[in-house]
Amino acid sequence: MKNFKSKVVIILLFIAVGVLDILKNGNGFLQLFLAALSSIVVFYIPLLEFKLKKIPYIVLLFTNIAVFAVTYASYRVLLINMLFLSYLIWYKITPRLLHYKSFLPITFLISFISVYTASFLNFSVPLFLFVFYPIYVSGFITHLHNMVKTKKVWGFVIFNALLSGFALVVIIYKILEKSILGNILFLNFEKLGTVTAVYLPFIALLFAWFAVSVNLLLYLPVQKFVKSKASFELTAYTKPVYNFIMFLSVVSLSTFICELSIRQNLLSTLHDILEPNLLFNILLLASIYLFLISLIGKGISNIIIALLTIFLAIANYIKFTYFEEPFYPWDIYLIKNLIGISKNYLNIPILISVLISLAVIIFMVIRFRKAVGRYLKPRISLIFIPFAAILFLLNVNVLTHSSLSTQIGIQKSWYIGRSEILANGMLAQNYFYLDDLDKYLHPKPKDYSQDKILAVDKKYEMPESQAVSTGTSKTVEKPNVVVIMSESYWDLTKLSGIKFSKDIAENVHKYQKGELAPPAIGGGTANTEFEALTGMSMYFMSPGIITYNAYLRTETPSIATVFKNNGYSTTAIHPNSGWFYNRDKVYPYFGFDKFIDVTGFNMTTETKGPHISDDALVNKILNVLDSSEEPSFIFAVSMENHDPFNDKYSDGEFDVSIESDQLDESQKEIVKGYAQGIYDADQSLGKLIDALGKSDKPTLLYFFGDHAPRLGTLDDYYKIYDKLAVENKSETEQKLGELKYYTTPLVTWSNYTETRSFSKIISPSHISYEVLKDAGVKYPNYFNILTQLEAEYPVMHLKGTDLVNPDDELIQDYQLIQYDLLFGKKYLKDIKATN
Repeated sequence: MKNFKSKVVIILLFIAVGVLDILKNGNGFLQLFLAALSSIVVFYIPLLEFKLKKIPYIVLLFTNIAVFAVTYASYRVLLINMLFLSYLIWYKITPRLLHYKSFLPITFLISFISVYTASFLNFSVPLFLFVFYPIYVSGFITHLHNMVKTKKVWGFVIFNALLSGFALVVIIYKILEKSILGNILFLNFEKLGTVTAVYLPFIALLFAWFAVSVNLLLYLPVQKFVKSKASFELTAYTKPVYNFIMFLSVVSLSTFICELSIRQNLLSTLHDILEPNLLFNILLLASIYLFLISLIGKGISNIIIALLTIFLAIANYIKFTYFEEPFYPWDIYLIKNLIGISKNYLNIPILISVLISLAVIIFMVIRFRKAVGRYLKPRISLIFIPFAAILFLLNVNVLTHSSLSTQIGIQKSWYIGRSEILANGMLAQNYFYLDDLDKYLHPKPKDYSQDKILAVDKKYEMPESQAVSTGTSKTVEKPNVVVIMSESYWDLTKLSGIKFSKDIAENVHKYQKGELAPPAIGGGTANTEFEALTGMSMYFMSPGIITYNAYLRTETPSIATVFKNNGYSTTAIHPNSGWFYNRDKVYPYFGFDKFIDVTGFNMTTETKGPHISDDALVNKILNVLDSSEEPSFIFAVSMENHDPFNDKYSDGEFDVSIESDQLDESQKEIVKGYAQGIYDADQSLGKLIDALGKSDKPTLLYFFGDHAPRLGTLDDYYKIYDKLAVENKSETEQKLGELKYYTTPLVTWSNYTETRSFSKIISPSHISYEVLKDAGVKYPNYFNILTQLEAEYPVMHLKGTDLVNPDDELIQDYQLIQYDLLFGKKYLKDIKATN
């Protein structure tokens, strides 16, 4: 093409795009057409080979600057003016920079960063000079050498044209309804905003890549190869293109995998990945990845990104599947518990697959250790650090200014959970987690002091005339107290459309005195346990926190402490591994003298299904009561009814069958397994009540479910509940809304006195006060606050924040009490019990 006719064609195209630009009506597709023609002019303009002397060059430059200043002042930048002005600048700087190895990829970075930066400015900045520069440099390099037209060259060019074209078409299709296409000439920005800021850098990047690829494809058929030492080397393009494709692939694929782990639906993730919120997450990861590459090279950076992706994906998949919430940074305390949980869900094929994968990885590392060593060798590229820094700071600017982030659907929320991470994307939401980490670490309240705590304690001291309780006033001896928290116990008979061969909740229905609204669903047993034992509330905790793992590291008062101070022997029983949820450490902090975990049972003779049976648990409770010379406080957490419920029992272990035309076969299997567990728990409760009823020892018994069950996947569970659940009057009257999924039965019973019935659904925290009051023991004043809280706020729940007034002095006192006992100096712990 290096001839007079070629130059004439370029000049005519140059004039044509200028005229079309002046006459255009602002149509986005016409803008796209003009951008395509401009890319051809820019790619081939080095062929003109103007030999401008110093004076003519300066005249042309300042003339074009003057024209630009006039048109810019009238809010209209002319394409022909910008083409000429850009060429005059490129003409001078390019030969001086071409010898730098990273020059070509840096031009693409400059294009990308400049568009992203300009999008946040309050005035329009013509970016043609930066966006089209990579095209000019590519043309300059191409025309500088002679190209050998081998199959490899043809294949390389066609591959890039198809890949870049596909990517460009996809993103243009995604933005058609967003009125962004009108900016594709990068002369006069229209409708500036965060959505524009997120999409335009990618459009600029993909357009430049596509323009270079297509122009190379057009150039090949007419290129005349002349033997020369300056013949074209394909590596001048292949290496930067490979690096470019790999960079985009790593950040895009990593983001996609993370989002797939929380959406758990391939089509949904494919649909969402180019939405502005997730595209922003790609931008955020790109800045981090670019920093890593700058400091330690691509090899180690890829390993870090891969490990981070795998960790977040697996952690979020597990949390969403089994707890309906995302992985939180403070969940790192739960890592060891995941091993215990996974035992219930692992199978031989999964274990074999994992072992084979590990073996293959180890073999490959050993077999190709030299190549691996070269790949992981650190390579510092400080030239990319400024770009990474600018990109990261721009991303942080969006995240810290809600006026910007809300435009793309990203917003920091007080409540964090499923909906927030789905809306914000995994990386953006984790940024919010880390940014607010001090809040999750519970900073000291402004008015916290010893004097304030003592005043609060005095405020809730019960008058002496009211301090006589029902327990000791009616008996000479102190009563035994047994509290059973039944794993996943929920009243399955509340579902319509299911027939049971037996009354699976006969005893619960007979002795039930109320309902609870536990802080968790489908899991998080320890948090319900925490509320019931301490009288404190998860309402003041950050979502996702397991208090046993995250906070309890020192002696913390509980009702076990109170009973111990009243001369009781205190025993905790849970037939699971003692380390799970740190119970082996937490229970001594709570004042338990003894903890019987799974090692205190016989796994051969005392199991039903994979776990220790509820019947064996009741036998253990009775043995502890019989063997103790002191009055006993026993807190027992059952294990038999832990999920999964399908394929849990052998045929000979079933006492219950079900019928339903509302459930499919898979759901029937799950419900049948769950119903058997409910039946066993209920029968064991009946057995315990019968035994205690025959005893001369006064005893109080409390039984409740720790949380509602996971009946299949969480989606299936909600579908079953919505479809089959009968409306609960109390749930409706208390306006619990979503908390209807959380309620579990509460049974209270005694062999020597009447126990109270609860007219309202309550939080588990209220059980602690009820137990202490019924037992007639002396307890600290702060427990009395629960009486007023039950009257004003019977349910305090993170998913029912509208049920609580945080400005109420009662709530603020409750929060101060909880802060002192958990995070403060524990002034209340040393105050003598007076009630």
